[in-house]
Amino acid sequence: MDAKTRRMTNKYSAVAAVTSFVTQPIPGADELIVVPIHYWFSVSTTRRRGVPLLKAPWLQVSKIIWGGATVRLFANFTLGLIPVAGLFSNAVTAVALTELLARYLDSALSNPASPPEVSMKAIKDALQHSLGAWRSRRVWPAIRRAFRRSAPAPTPA
Repeated sequence: MDAKTRRMTNKYSAVAAVTSFVTQPIPGADELIVVPIHYWFSVSTTRRRGVPLLKAPWLQVSKIIWGGATVRLFANFTLGLIPVAGLFSNAVTAVALTELLARYLDSALSNPASPPEVSMKAIKDALQHSLGAWRSRRVWPAIRRAFRRSAPAPTPA
């Protein structure tokens, strides 16, 4: 991915994350707002690459966007019940979905052959991996601090 595409991906990821974070208390509202953001991102990426809009792999892009919205909605109903975790999980999954979409579009638009198929399992795994990474970054430092505090100081012999 070139630098300009990376900056555009970061910008759309931030917009999707902030939108998801703000609209999380209303179930399903963030998906209704983030889906058009992802379509606009796909159109912008396709135009920037100089590919005609009708030549873009819209079926696969739609699978990623709507499949991701479905997985995010399910995560919203499970993690959304926990006040703070729901806010951050929504933002993290929005960023992960934007990244997945950017990587797919980058590979599909740079390769003239037919784009690879996208499965619901691949979308679910990408979003679960992002949530797992977010949780582990948050939890492991706390666990390490707890072990350091509980370990007795060595006694000189």
